[in-house]
Amino acid sequence: MKLFPEGKSKPLSGFALAAALATGAMTLLAARDLLTLLDVFSTPAFYLALAHATLPTQMPPLAALIVRNMRLVFIFSFFFWLSGLTLALGVWHRKEWARRGATWMLYLLSGAALLLLLFPWLAIPRPMVYGGVSVSSEFDSAVRTAALFARIVSLLGGSLCLWWALTLDRGQVRLEFRNPEKQSR
Repeated sequence: MKLFPEGKSKPLSGFALAAALATGAMTLLAARDLLTLLDVFSTPAFYLALAHATLPTQMPPLAALIVRNMRLVFIFSFFFWLSGLTLALGVWHRKEWARRGATWMLYLLSGAALLLLLFPWLAIPRPMVYGGVSVSSEFDSAVRTAALFARIVSLLGGSLCLWWALTLDRGQVRLEFRNPEKQSR
């Protein structure tokens, strides 16, 4: 088995292998984190510490969702990276189901990046302002910098995901995924 099969797009094979390597590493990290979280949740001391914990009053909606559904988020993270690994290996083998799945996943990721680009306060706290006056200028400066960084990363990452989705969905690369049985008919 060759890493770069003849007659196939070498950049697509390279990116599929790189994506498989990255998602495989993230799958292992997500599995380790999930096992650690389940181990922490099994101790009664964790629940006692949580009972006395204070939460910020204006927590970002995404952070609040994660706090309320911590186990589900970690399980989702594991299966997300595992499906990314499966789709990347399928794209490398030029399977049509993998092309369609990767296209949908990339479209969803670019949509999520667009949401973060337009509304960074979904994941980042808002500046603390009371009556038009900044309560904590250092915190506000850090939050504004984080929002700018999130917007830049979501713009670059989302556009890259959208470009790859369009390439797989409508580009010339799509022809490599045709089944040989259908071509002979």
